[in-house]
Amino acid sequence: MAKSARKTKPTPRKPAKRKPRRVKPRPPRLLGLVWVTAGALSVAVIALVAILMFGPGTRDTSVPRVATVQVPAAPAYPPAQAGVQPPPQVAAVPPQVPPQVSPSVTAPAKNWLLNATPASVAPGQPMIAIVIDDMGLDRSRSERTTGLPAPLTLAYLAYAGNLDAQTGAARAAGHELLVHVPMEPGPGADPGPHALLTSLTPEELDRRIDWNLSQFTRFVGINNHMGSKATADRPSMAAVMSKLRGRGLLFLDSRTSGATVAHAEAERQGIPALQRDVFLDHDPSPIAVRAALDQVEEIARRRGHAIAIGHPKDATIEALAEWLPDVRARGFALVPVSAVALRLVADKERARN
Repeated sequence: MAKSARKTKPTPRKPAKRKPRRVKPRPPRLLGLVWVTAGALSVAVIALVAILMFGPGTRDTSVPRVATVQVPAAPAYPPAQAGVQPPPQVAAVPPQVPPQVSPSVTAPAKNWLLNATPASVAPGQPMIAIVIDDMGLDRSRSERTTGLPAPLTLAYLAYAGNLDAQTGAARAAGHELLVHVPMEPGPGADPGPHALLTSLTPEELDRRIDWNLSQFTRFVGINNHMGSKATADRPSMAAVMSKLRGRGLLFLDSRTSGATVAHAEAERQGIPALQRDVFLDHDPSPIAVRAALDQVEEIARRRGHAIAIGHPKDATIEALAEWLPDVRARGFALVPVSAVALRLVADKERARN
């Protein structure tokens, strides 16, 4: 019996075979409870944030909602970008105030100064300007005139041919340019095409002035071809001078008539105004031309400047070819008409002051 009792001792160990119970079913319930609790807390937090942000009673209306997503205006640059120059802070620069300038500075540039031929004049030295009219029609004599010692002032008729080449050669030789504008003469004379006539309508007169001023470039102003009737007509001259003032040009009155008002009208409108002193070849004989040059010298010594007008005639060209080379040795400055205009403008300024 005792042996049988010992054999029955292992029977209590049978409950140890319940190891599958160690896979505890309760933990999944606990984990689910945790997730449920976390979810509930998340919902509560979200609800609380929503109330704080959007609730009418708690939101701070003084700070705009968009400020929560604004990018900082000046982010810090990392060390790797230390060599990169930041954009200039234009906003920190005070606004620039335009400089105050006088009306004379803001006005369009004066073409008579821009196109002027340089001249060398000593203080107080008498000046002589030689103007040759009717340039461009007689090509041979015009070329001979261009070959004379410079600077002369050459006045080309706007209806001459090949003006760009002719005037370009004259400029290259050191001469100054004028437009020789045909104007209405006395009875019996023909000034040529596109002349300024006193019978024209204001519109046609304006068109003809523009035409004469558009046939070549780089001139300092105009003088009149013929024009004894037109230059005595105040309305016609007022229209001409208004055009010249608008274009920044000077005017030389050839003084083909003692009744001219052209010079006075030019002065009245405030443009540089000059007038002829001597005609070199009214008598085209060599002796008369030389006598006229002597008269020019006398006027220049007495007044400080003189303006002579001649034409491309054989006697005039030959006389000038002899007279021009030593004019400086006789104490005169040979100048273009713009140099005389500059001196007259300076004299007027000194007189005002």
